[in-house]
Amino acid sequence: MKTVSLLLVLTTLAFVTRASDQLKSVPKFYIYKTTKNTAIKNGEAKLTIHFDSPNFSDIPLGYQTIIYYSVNNVEDTLTLNTSFTATLRLAAKKTVFKFWPGPGYDEVITDTIQIENQTENEAQVNFYSENRMIEVDKPVIYLQNPVKMDFSLKVIPTNGFTFTYPVYEDEWKGTVYPTGEIELKGQKYPYLFWDSKQAFTLKKHTNGYRVSKEEIIPFLENQLSNARLTSAEKTDFITYWGPRMMQYESVFVQFYLQEDCNQFASIHCDPEPTVVNRLYIAFSKWNDKLEPYIHSIELPAFKRDGFNLLEWGGFELKSIAL
Repeated sequence: MKTVSLLLVLTTLAFVTRASDQLKSVPKFYIYKTTKNTAIKNGEAKLTIHFDSPNFSDIPLGYQTIIYYSVNNVEDTLTLNTSFTATLRLAAKKTVFKFWPGPGYDEVITDTIQIENQTENEAQVNFYSENRMIEVDKPVIYLQNPVKMDFSLKVIPTNGFTFTYPVYEDEWKGTVYPTGEIELKGQKYPYLFWDSKQAFTLKKHTNGYRVSKEEIIPFLENQLSNARLTSAEKTDFITYWGPRMMQYESVFVQFYLQEDCNQFASIHCDPEPTVVNRLYIAFSKWNDKLEPYIHSIELPAFKRDGFNLLEWGGFELKSIAL
């Protein structure tokens, strides 16, 4: 199958890791029942496949229905109902199967299997979401408050820091000014910066966009304006992510908002902000198999009242050979 990329949302890493480990202990594909049936045309056979994944029950309607597959390198798709079962009619011969249920999953590829003539076969395919290491790039934290105020801020990334600026020592402790400047140990900063390399498991999501190279900047400007980022925040965001996205002629983009960002890091601030807004962007080189995951919506407007904290960051998921 073609090279694919990408993403969609998540459960907690701990849950997915346990579920993945359970599935790894059983074959990804196996035929568990074969029955002779002379009513089937000579030279043919029937294969009923039951698909399983710990994530299927959590995927919204529309995200769980498509299975990409090939039989001896001839590609096609299956549309599943809630039973996650499909039946194929095949030539009775040596066969190699490939199955892929969408972004966030490894492809299941079988060894060469002899499909016997005039038989009905029942098989099981087990999918799991593979944890992949990603660079959570340039999460930056802005603080705003109408009056000068002291604060302390703890950031706990899922897999530890690879870099922080200013240096993070158990917490960032300093003063925020009405201008948005942040002072720590006598030095002033426009924002607080951290990086992290993390294991990341893709799952369902509720937004997805295909954006051509020439539309990337207008797209980002529109979406960030909808979210009520300031001119300075939009400039920081676009000048970092725009060039990276524009290395491709077309990209698939998703946004992770608010509690969805807890998978990357937890944030604890004292005093507690009136509003916490978190926004991460994920992108990958476009592939036509991502078409079913397009769900274009406008980003919601963030509240920016009182003492508010804004964090943005993101990551690129490299293409996975399938």
